[in-house]
Amino acid sequence: MKQPDRITSAFTTLREQMLSLALRITGNRDDAADAVQDAFVKLWLQRERIESTSHANGAGMTTVRNASIDLARHNSRHASLPIDQAGEPPAELNDDDRELAYRQVRAIIDKELSTNQRAIIDMREMEGMEFDDIAARLGMQPAAVRVELSRARKRVREIYQKRKEC
Repeated sequence: MKQPDRITSAFTTLREQMLSLALRITGNRDDAADAVQDAFVKLWLQRERIESTSHANGAGMTTVRNASIDLARHNSRHASLPIDQAGEPPAELNDDDRELAYRQVRAIIDKELSTNQRAIIDMREMEGMEFDDIAARLGMQPAAVRVELSRARKRVREIYQKRKEC
């Protein structure tokens, strides 16, 4: 079996276990999914070093654990809101303030994200498309779509928070 097949097989076979491990560490489903995707990317970059399926499985679980710990530590130092909360201000805001916040998030998406990230956010968040459908439309792998969505959400959260603090 080729190295990429070992990695893909490990993540496909152990996905639920990896998500469970990441969820226990991060305490958040979205962060857990992000940690698994980050681990996949990190392991993919090291694919030439993977010698067997059992090596891929062990490296996958270890990488997920480390990515989850890193994310949990980062989040404990940098409190941030999920994109769905950042896009919808608290209920005590009037309609004008809510519309302003929405326009600010939309401007971040339009100006600060790559073309692919913008398209992925629009298809996933606005149109409710599944990852497989987005991947097919953009000519990408579903895993790559998940990674790009995760990175886009993170970037929007960070920029929105920075602008709110100013």
